[in-house]
Amino acid sequence: MARSKTATFVLMLFAAPAMALLVSACGGGGDEQPLIRAYFRATNAGDRRSLANIALYAWNAEEQGAVNSPSVESVSEVSSRPLRVKELAQALLDTEAEEDAFTEEKIVYQNEEFDAINRVLEAEREDEDVAAGDLDVQEAWTDWRERTMEHSRNVSNARQELAVEQETATLSIYDARNPIDINEFDGEIRTKDVQVSATVATGGSETERNLTVTLLQTVLEGAGPDGGQLIGRWVVANVS
Repeated sequence: MARSKTATFVLMLFAAPAMALLVSACGGGGDEQPLIRAYFRATNAGDRRSLANIALYAWNAEEQGAVNSPSVESVSEVSSRPLRVKELAQALLDTEAEEDAFTEEKIVYQNEEFDAINRVLEAEREDEDVAAGDLDVQEAWTDWRERTMEHSRNVSNARQELAVEQETATLSIYDARNPIDINEFDGEIRTKDVQVSATVATGGSETERNLTVTLLQTVLEGAGPDGGQLIGRWVVANVS
């Protein structure tokens, strides 16, 4: 069975110019306050277009409350982990190859036992006992079907895991003027927690809340000028 290679992951975002300039300023200077204020302004207004350019997580102002006057109280040390896009892309290819090899074996068996398999399937559809001479085929075909589902789940899980990693990493480095195939690079994902105090308005009342805003930044090796690092902007990964 022929299978095409995993398609290049491209995340198409349409950044509003003013928001793009604001986020770029935040990402380079380590100043978290402008990004966090812009984020909560967008969530309060339900501005999905702006949020799509600065956040992986959307705070729901209608359900969780409108966040006003957010103020940064403290910022944690930056932690990092390896970017796993290349690793997960290879894992997907390996899982697909295993499924293909299994499918070829299954087709060989299916061709060899074609008539018996059809008798088994007909008996199962009619809720009848399988003929004694076909019991071994029924047992074997049941195993083939179970393993077919297992391979399908493995491929689906591998594809989903890769997609999540791609989406997580891409937003930070996305630039419509300089599109990059993130699958080609090694790098790291950096995160830091920002402790924020704010007034949260829900149900006509306001309360003072302390929130943790997790920021994320992608760094790609060899994707920058002259083959150096490409350091992405900070984006909002989570709010708790």
